[in-house]
Amino acid sequence: MFAGPPQRINALSSACSRIPGQRSRASALLSRAVLAVSLSAALLAVLLGCSASGGSARPIALASENWTIRIDPESLEVTAQPTGRARVSISVPQEGLGPVKRLKRGDQEVSWEFEQSDLQVSFRVEGETLHANFVATQPGAFTWPVVVGDPPVKAYTLPLFEGSYVPADDAEWLEFLAWQSPGNTTETLSMPFWGLDCTDYSVAYILTNQFNNELVFEDRGGKLTIRLAHEFTRNRDKKEYGLVIRLGEASPIESARQYRSWLIEQGEFVSLREKIEQVPAVEKLLGAAHIYLWGDDLISRYDVLDWRRLPKMIIEQGKSSRPSPGKRIWDLMSSETHTELVEAASLEYPYRYLKDQIARALSEVLGNRDLYTEAAWRGMQLPAEARQLLSKGTPNLNEPQVLRLNSLLLEAAFPGAFAPSNRWGNGISLKMMEEFAKGGFDRLWLGLASWQGGFRHPQAIRRAKGLGYLIGTYDSYHDIHHPEEPDTWETAQFDLQLYETGAVVRADGTNKRGFLRKGYILSSVAAWPYVKKRVTGLMETLPEPFNSWFIDCDAYGDLFDDYSELHPATQEDDMNARLHRMAWIRDTYGLVIGSEGGVAYSAPVVHFAHGMMTPVFDWMDPDLSKNKESEYYLGNWGPLDGPNILDGPGILLRRVLLKPRFRKYYYDPRYRLPLYQTVFHDSVVATHHWQYASLKFTDQVDTVELLELLYNVPPLYHMNLEEFDKHKARMQAHYEFFSPLHRELALLPMTDFDWLTPDRMVQRTVFGESVEMVANFGRESFIYQGSAVPARSVVARWRDTRMTRTYTPLPCG
Repeated sequence: MFAGPPQRINALSSACSRIPGQRSRASALLSRAVLAVSLSAALLAVLLGCSASGGSARPIALASENWTIRIDPESLEVTAQPTGRARVSISVPQEGLGPVKRLKRGDQEVSWEFEQSDLQVSFRVEGETLHANFVATQPGAFTWPVVVGDPPVKAYTLPLFEGSYVPADDAEWLEFLAWQSPGNTTETLSMPFWGLDCTDYSVAYILTNQFNNELVFEDRGGKLTIRLAHEFTRNRDKKEYGLVIRLGEASPIESARQYRSWLIEQGEFVSLREKIEQVPAVEKLLGAAHIYLWGDDLISRYDVLDWRRLPKMIIEQGKSSRPSPGKRIWDLMSSETHTELVEAASLEYPYRYLKDQIARALSEVLGNRDLYTEAAWRGMQLPAEARQLLSKGTPNLNEPQVLRLNSLLLEAAFPGAFAPSNRWGNGISLKMMEEFAKGGFDRLWLGLASWQGGFRHPQAIRRAKGLGYLIGTYDSYHDIHHPEEPDTWETAQFDLQLYETGAVVRADGTNKRGFLRKGYILSSVAAWPYVKKRVTGLMETLPEPFNSWFIDCDAYGDLFDDYSELHPATQEDDMNARLHRMAWIRDTYGLVIGSEGGVAYSAPVVHFAHGMMTPVFDWMDPDLSKNKESEYYLGNWGPLDGPNILDGPGILLRRVLLKPRFRKYYYDPRYRLPLYQTVFHDSVVATHHWQYASLKFTDQVDTVELLELLYNVPPLYHMNLEEFDKHKARMQAHYEFFSPLHRELALLPMTDFDWLTPDRMVQRTVFGESVEMVANFGRESFIYQGSAVPARSVVARWRDTRMTRTYTPLPCG
């Protein structure tokens, strides 16, 4: 057994004392041994940078051919000296960490523990990379790094949604970010990294554990500071986090390039080419504009051909004592609808609001399983399809069959009053699909707010697929409401058992409240059997199945630790359960899968994402979300939006000015960076959040178009028949330029981005090695490579042929 210096001294003293006449000699020998061992221990301590017993530790230098890293173990101050360049602080010193012990070092690595916490710390230098790792043995929180934007740091590159360029000393950005703190690294950041622009080089911080991190932005002496604290939670067996810190070239997107390389090294990057091989329909996303469709009632005002006669016929039959279709419909309508019918019958030309209200009431009646009675329709010639459905018995019909039967019954009851029932509808209708096709749109992703649109208008779904479009429903498993909740939504309804047992439980034992503090957040683990039941049931019931599916929230980044005894889960477990259900829907039915946000962890699974180009920010200001008198009010979720009557939610169809305070952070091209596109352009098709669609802000439409084309991402619109008529010309012009380019470039990575003018108003992107896009956000023409880039325009340039195409947005109307 190896004995250390103290044991060896004690052994020598004991042996000498047992030899007669040797006490004085033993004493001399012992003194020399003590001196030698003490000198050896002191020398060892110097070499290791600490005392043999622990205590204080000296700074340690680790070096590679690229840079030298200096580390102070006690304060965790770390600085980097790139070869031939200015030194930069990786993390400033912290107080109160305590003395260190068990310090070990090699030529390019060092490790130790903190005496007070037993936290294990290690650093390793490998070429241009510094690896930092922290391992705990018990729950608790630990902070590192703390990054201060002192020189040579000029700016931060932050993956806030698509990406932001934040000057280190910009007071407005400082206040904006500090006000939102703290955040985390799965939701606040779309990708778990950030970068430093050090003028002639860059530094990227990549988190190897994205879970349970608190991200704080602070103002330290007028400089933006980033502080990262990791919580070692009691529900994780392996309590560890780390960072990969990489030195890179001087480029505003270098941190994103480094993160992409790291993902590829970890085997976590999945390309669009691979996704197309797995689900061939994904190829239809290439070149497709994204459109949410509104006006999904069974009947719209467009479908009544004789508005003068129909109300009178319903009233006349309704007030008669004799059974008839009109009386049956009248009896099933509300008193408010009765009043509206009477008013409409008195007018030569009923106004729009009345038409919409009556059409909506008719749609509700047609959803009633008990509409048909033999007495009401006695003596009428019904079409064969209606007779066949009736022969099955209405109790045995599924929901789409009930809707189809009742539509045929209404047509038979009032000949000539309605357009053919297979053409009924507004945004979700054959009429809408035909308008898109006539407009030259041969590739579209179409989203429905509810699967009810598929039940009501299967012919529209069939036609959309026949035109080569992707079309799918909105779905969500984020919230659960009580079955008797009066103000609920269909995706939050499951059953009482799941409501009572399926909520996410906080560490304190309370259930986590749901969106708008209604109901609860639903455990993704507990939800799994209900996911299979719902999706399977819908796909089997839909007369024409969807070829796409959109799941809200799953790619947004809000992950939860669940301390329930029934379904315990870490944030990582929550993530994996969300990814599993999206992958199951994708693989079981061959569907093109999308979700909200599109944060990094979701990229291997999702095909498209809504929320990366422009995120949600109305929660920051009541003028946007609550103050209906404000010119910046985004709108409500109902069709009645102030003086406007809309075929869909006002918050999505209403167009407003952008409140000036938000322009800098979300729309000013000088402060935007294509970080997400640098990493995932050839993996995920990402665009705006549905609340901030391409045409939402009237004063930003052209800027949005230029950004979309510069980044090569699709536009997102909200459409019905009326909206399409208003915006068709702009949409067509954009589509004719965007769609061919996206089909060519979507499978290529974004390989470069830079600013071509000092004011950062002329910008260039490169895709693969073949095509570059130059966007001029300024008010004067710019000459690039001998060609003019007009003001407020974008130019596509093919490097091999020098061919160019120019797009200038249409004037805003």
